[in-house]
Amino acid sequence: MTTYFIRRFLLAFPTFIGITLIAFTIIQFVPGGPLEREIIALKMGMSQMGEAGAGSSGDVASGGTTIPAEALEEMKAYYGYDKPVLLNFRIWSPDKQVSRYMESLKQEDEIKRKEQELTALLGRMREGEDTAPNRAQVSHLRNDIKAAREGMDNLRSRVIACSDIAVPALLKVALDESGAHSQKQREMALDLLVKRLKLPVWTSQDFATKLGHLQSWAASNTPETPGVVGLVWRTFSYGRYGSWLIRIFQLDLGRSHTYSRPVWDVMKSKFPVSIYFGVVGMVLVYSVCIPLGVWKAVKHGSSFDTVSSVIVFVGYSTPGWALGAVLLVLLGGGSFWDVFPLGGFRSEDWEYLGFWGKIWDQVQHTILPIIAWYISAFASMTVLMKNSLMENLSQDYVRTAFSKGLTEQRVVYLHALRNSLIPLATGLGHLIGVIFAGSYLIEKVFNIDGFGLLGFNSLIQRDYPVMLSSMVISSVIGLMGNIFSDMIYAAIDPRIRFK
Repeated sequence: MTTYFIRRFLLAFPTFIGITLIAFTIIQFVPGGPLEREIIALKMGMSQMGEAGAGSSGDVASGGTTIPAEALEEMKAYYGYDKPVLLNFRIWSPDKQVSRYMESLKQEDEIKRKEQELTALLGRMREGEDTAPNRAQVSHLRNDIKAAREGMDNLRSRVIACSDIAVPALLKVALDESGAHSQKQREMALDLLVKRLKLPVWTSQDFATKLGHLQSWAASNTPETPGVVGLVWRTFSYGRYGSWLIRIFQLDLGRSHTYSRPVWDVMKSKFPVSIYFGVVGMVLVYSVCIPLGVWKAVKHGSSFDTVSSVIVFVGYSTPGWALGAVLLVLLGGGSFWDVFPLGGFRSEDWEYLGFWGKIWDQVQHTILPIIAWYISAFASMTVLMKNSLMENLSQDYVRTAFSKGLTEQRVVYLHALRNSLIPLATGLGHLIGVIFAGSYLIEKVFNIDGFGLLGFNSLIQRDYPVMLSSMVISSVIGLMGNIFSDMIYAAIDPRIRFK
């Protein structure tokens, strides 16, 4: 059995990789991500401040506010969009990436000519020459300029994605004094090297100063090109998913975009709240459902069994978040009775209450969320306990025990109940996950500032580091919970041996 559990633990690793890979990839392609939201907010701010001409192609080129390419690169790097999603094959051809970008810079003069032509055309249109051919020409010029600028920016992003692998190729361009490369090409290569090598100089400084720092660096450093094994590893680790996964295994969950704090610092204050409701709910579910299920099995077919079954199935078919909203309206000071608080984990003056006052306040804030949180688990556990016990009561060993003269209480509680508890262990793994992960909708309905509400808010605000970290923690807890359930199987029934 030890070998079985070792295999389960080992299989948990590729399962975790599969879960995170699918979730990570989907998140990267969902529209309205943090980078898009930041770009929209920045453009709106620039428009309001009258900085429409600050972009690389300007208002004339695009017909609206644009963001400088350098600023856009910084934003991409901050949000992790400066690399390919999965595998970074661009590092296998850094010379080609640099060459294509340098070649694209040759169209800079042509772009400026078109911008001047567009400016002149717009001036004539403002003076009264607003005709259909002119409007068509304006649209054509704008599209050409925009496509050229975007093409250059994309090629620049490919060079940036090569990371330190592109340094040797960029050095050849920046340090070339033979005239094979234009001044513009050398400046662009030099700016990329200043950022990549983190030279002690600003990209806004003059060319000679930046070049001097680069020459000093090159005199004492020799960039090395990695071998095949190194390139294979970097193909994975220089992608968004690979770099993120490596940080996860280093226990670095990243930094929240919304809170501007490490994700773990944001999360750790939420765990006690969700753990409190999870533990209380699990204890109540098992302490109530086991006796209730046993009593329903013993009284099968009675009025008590029928009425309780109706209640149980109604509870099972009711969504917890919907029941929570109804309970708040009925009992939370809505249109009917003001019996329980409207939400929250504790009252605002909880710290100033006495000992018993704190306990009573916590109980009041616990009852409604627990009912909504575990109504489904309560119903399913009760039915599972009843059916499992009834199945065991029909077994031969139970009839043998009755034939030996044992009392019904002894047969049910000593012999049949232990075997009937085995299926209930299946739900422990899920409940452990609920204890730590909380419930998105329930915490939202009751405004409980726990782990679930944090995940819900991060989803709304597109805070991907928090979203992915929540997914990682939930996945690990779920995988370990399933293995824990198997261990409980073996502990409850010695006949079970995993092989």
